[in-house]
Amino acid sequence: MHAVILAAGDGGRLQPLTDTTPKPLLKLGGRPIVNHVLDALFAAGVRETTFVLGYLGGQIRIAVDNLHPCGMSIHFVENPAFDEGNARSLWAARDAVDGPFLLAMADHLVEPSLVAKVAAQGNGRCLLAVEHAPSDDVRRDEATLARVQDGRIVDLGKGIADWNALDTGVFWCTPGVFDAITPELRDGEAGAVFAWLARAGKLDAVDVTGHRWLDVDTADDLRAADEWLAAPSGAR
Repeated sequence: MHAVILAAGDGGRLQPLTDTTPKPLLKLGGRPIVNHVLDALFAAGVRETTFVLGYLGGQIRIAVDNLHPCGMSIHFVENPAFDEGNARSLWAARDAVDGPFLLAMADHLVEPSLVAKVAAQGNGRCLLAVEHAPSDDVRRDEATLARVQDGRIVDLGKGIADWNALDTGVFWCTPGVFDAITPELRDGEAGAVFAWLARAGKLDAVDVTGHRWLDVDTADDLRAADEWLAAPSGAR
């Protein structure tokens, strides 16, 4: 199974920590964030991973060469326009995959069981792992929100009014996803590409409610992630 990891962003919300260190290499539990991401993918059956690099990408390339799980093949592609948004990063991976693939973010901690559930349901359609959540969920202002109806994601985006789930940042993609990255959507966020797929009826939901995940964007997120990793495994 092949995975693509988007790792090109500059992690601006974690400055000054990211002034000289790319966010995927910040330490959680004594190990780089991306190390935890790779471990989760490997545990779910991923044996080939392509990284899309940009900001301080040389550091990530060197680090990943030394820390990826034994038995996982690693490749790298570059997104020189990483400051235009991560849709460009997804677009940069188009020649690195030749079939369906898992899409993950280099700054999202996820349980291996979450990734495994997405992979198990992978089919000929694009999928997004979502956590169902109430309207007063404290993460609603930061997270990408989704509206799920009859197993399909019908709307997706920051601040949408009618929502019932949170986007976890783990996707199953078919090569057809690249057809949705039109020139109009290329310079922007990948979320806009998946929102287009949702509104076109081409994005299904995988319910991963109860499986842990965390988007590491801020200093508070770093602290929460450290607490999660320090907790006994049964309490996570």
